[in-house]
Amino acid sequence: MKNGKCPKCNSTNIYMNRRGIDWGSKSQWIEIWIGTPDSRTNSWSDFDSYVCIDCGYFENYLLDHEALREIQAKWKKII
Repeated sequence: MKNGKCPKCNSTNIYMNRRGIDWGSKSQWIEIWIGTPDSRTNSWSDFDSYVCIDCGYFENYLLDHEALREIQAKWKKII
């Protein structure tokens, strides 16, 4: 989406906004859970939202590089 093309329908009718789409009451941040379900802490990150006007697909991108490093260290990598 960041390249201006939808990965689902290949449309180039893509729009972006800082904190554009969120599910919670604190719409200015995304809450990130770090660790395992039994032992975890939370962190907040600002984010950019991208949406395809043609099919409605959207993506959010975290902007906090420290939170991304913590995720890399503590989350399970999909291979």
